[in-house]
Amino acid sequence: MKSIFTPKKLALASLISAQFFSPLAHAADLIDVWNSALERDPAYISSKYEQLAAEKHRGQGTALWLPNVNLSATTASISNNSSTTGAQFYAPGMGTFNGANFNTSINNGFGNQYALSIVQPIFNKEKLSQSRQLKMSADVADLGWANAQQNLILLVAERYFDVLNAEETLRLMGKEQSAIQEMRNEMERRARLGNATQTDLEEANQNLNSIKLQIMNLKNDLELKKLSLNDLFPSKESIKKLSGSLNFSQLKLDPLSSYVEKLKAQNIQLRMMSVQESIAKEEVTKYGISASPTLNAIAQSSRNVLTGSGDFGTASNTNTNNMIGLQLNIPLYTGGYRSSKQEESLLLLEKTRSDINQATLNLEKTLRNLWYSLQSSKDKLTVLKNTQKSSQDRLESTKKSYEVGSRTSLELLAAENELIQNQQALYQEQVNNLLNRLRLASLLGELGEQDLKLVNAYLK
Repeated sequence: MKSIFTPKKLALASLISAQFFSPLAHAADLIDVWNSALERDPAYISSKYEQLAAEKHRGQGTALWLPNVNLSATTASISNNSSTTGAQFYAPGMGTFNGANFNTSINNGFGNQYALSIVQPIFNKEKLSQSRQLKMSADVADLGWANAQQNLILLVAERYFDVLNAEETLRLMGKEQSAIQEMRNEMERRARLGNATQTDLEEANQNLNSIKLQIMNLKNDLELKKLSLNDLFPSKESIKKLSGSLNFSQLKLDPLSSYVEKLKAQNIQLRMMSVQESIAKEEVTKYGISASPTLNAIAQSSRNVLTGSGDFGTASNTNTNNMIGLQLNIPLYTGGYRSSKQEESLLLLEKTRSDINQATLNLEKTLRNLWYSLQSSKDKLTVLKNTQKSSQDRLESTKKSYEVGSRTSLELLAAENELIQNQQALYQEQVNNLLNRLRLASLLGELGEQDLKLVNAYLK
């Protein structure tokens, strides 16, 4: 399975690992969460069992064309009366008699019936379609399991980075709180000296209370995200963080048109729907006129034994039948059932085709959005890094000016807030870049554990 993390994905992973990994004792990473999620995620486990169950459909499809062997046995109380008149009777030494009568009678006698039959389908287009449908349903389940694996990789990465995002946002807001707290303390000192008004102090207190409330909400959000990750990885271990200096220059994108072609050919959802279209076609074939006649080879051996007494004394009847041959069945009238089922199948086939067209349009739209986002991500990261450096320089300059009294406390606070916002934007863009590459690989049906390892290499 080809990865969009090019070129030479394994060599690149080794290079990134060597450059950015800083081992932490007892710190879990994406691979640890992934291995745990394989055994814990209900959706993935359900899809796995669905695939295992559907695999039995292949054998069922083959079994439809194997001989059916049936053994039946019946024992019952049976009454049997027969009367024949006008018969010709012949017996050696007695000659021939015309107009003979034969009467037999058994009342509530004891009867046993045994039959062994073998039926081998020879021509049965409806059964052929059923066999193909069963095998294709197993193909759908295989694709469904592959899709569940991709979805789990995305789920692991998204929940992992949700926690990192929340932790980073909380850390930056903590820095902002410290700056506001320091500013508030400065305002209080100046108010005692008469260099600040009570209004200035109240405004500082308001800003401090506001940031405290935001931090409380961020802590709750972090706990909820940790609980979501805990569903996949129930461990008290800390998790590795995103490296502070990521280099995406070696990660290239192919032209959008090539990705669109891959999407149409490789996307797992579209492949599943394509197989479902083939299943719908077979449903139409099952109820066509050409599928109605059937031809079977049959063989049967049966024996009926009836003993008892009746109106003419004790009697016993024994019948043995052996048969081998062909059986042709042509339904002449089914009350319109077959034609109605075929019309229904044709309509459902058109619906399936329409669903495929709609899904293709939606997936292409998602692909274009991801591609343009990744295409511009490198430039965004460059701009954000430059902006962060400028914000850092501005903050240092504002601090110096504040110390000599040429800048106000509000200007210093604004400079610190600008730097924090730029740091948060840069961090978010780095996370989006990594997640969008996984999402793009998933759209192309190429996402695998090796892609998760490449993202994992950016953790330390």
